[in-house]
Amino acid sequence: MSITNMLFDQYFGRYLQFMYDGIESTMHEKTAYSCALLLSTYTEVMGGLVTGNLKAEGNAKTNYVAFLPFLGESYVTLHKEYDLYKWVRSKLVHEFSPKPNYIIWVNKSITNKSGIDIIDGNLDFNLREYYRDFRCGVEKYKLQFNSSGMIINNFQKAIRTDYTKISLKKKS
Repeated sequence: MSITNMLFDQYFGRYLQFMYDGIESTMHEKTAYSCALLLSTYTEVMGGLVTGNLKAEGNAKTNYVAFLPFLGESYVTLHKEYDLYKWVRSKLVHEFSPKPNYIIWVNKSITNKSGIDIIDGNLDFNLREYYRDFRCGVEKYKLQFNSSGMIINNFQKAIRTDYTKISLKKKS
């Protein structure tokens, strides 16, 4: 194992397992919405590692979009046509009510489809496929982690904690 993989696994491996466990525990028909919410949120988290701005306020969209290339070209292409951050991630997080034209699927087996598709203005969110693409995206990120100084620097920046700002403060 390379030193960079050790760095990633030591500082982020347990959080990644926490993510996977949460996703897998909600990948059922009754909890499909929660699973879609987790997948979208964790896409943003992984993008925050890519950009180095995980903890910085005001970077949610930039972070989300930064991880789309790791999910696959179909997500990048779809984002160019439809703002996936706006129509998927933000709708799930802020409206907490799937639209009638949103279909969240939990297929019995994984297909070769993309995890997100928009057909005639209707959103198909295929949870197993998105999860497959998400896990593959994490592996692609880890491969780049071994070969890109920028990825390593941004990762270190993203996980850095400013201990002067960890206490909750009252509004002024």
